[in-house]
Amino acid sequence: FHFEAVWLLLVTNDVAVSVDGAEIIEKAKEKIDDLKKFYGRLAEILHKCPGQYYRYHGDWRSETQAVVSQLAFMHWLETGTLLVHTEAEAKLGLNSLEFGLETEDYLTGICFMSNDLPRYVVNRVTAGDYDCPRKVMNFLTDLHAAFRMLNLRNDFLRKKFDSMKYDLRRVEEVYYDVKIRGLISGEDPPPPNVQAQS
Repeated sequence: FHFEAVWLLLVTNDVAVSVDGAEIIEKAKEKIDDLKKFYGRLAEILHKCPGQYYRYHGDWRSETQAVVSQLAFMHWLETGTLLVHTEAEAKLGLNSLEFGLETEDYLTGICFMSNDLPRYVVNRVTAGDYDCPRKVMNFLTDLHAAFRMLNLRNDFLRKKFDSMKYDLRRVEEVYYDVKIRGLISGEDPPPPNVQAQS
């Protein structure tokens, strides 16, 4: 299970520097079926051990959070939207009534995705995709606003949410740098005095 999660992580990170990101996403999708099988086996084991879910939940928690992060990243690349909790469960073949995706694991995975986005933006700009910072900045702005409405009781999750504002700030810096240089299509560079101040 751990190997599959790490492989998915590596493959989706390749998208950042790849010309043909769609091909890499398709390769990553092939591993999702393997992950479904792992979760299916896990569900069968837990079904035979009623009441033991939370006793062993920690054994797969971090891998699940990493998988959610990469699934959310792939979903964003394809749709430009956030992967919601029910969609993540469906992709992994999980059933909320028997063996579902814990809300905190889902939210933590989304925070992990946020942590990866500044590096993705830098890599895309290096590859000549100057519109990427604006798209990611808008997405992170909305995501951060949505998280602010939550009452987060989990200390680790709250810390991960706090780091999201720094992710957003880093992406904003890249966006403004690209904008100042006049590299964004359809947007005029700022006046010379603004460039001088930068």
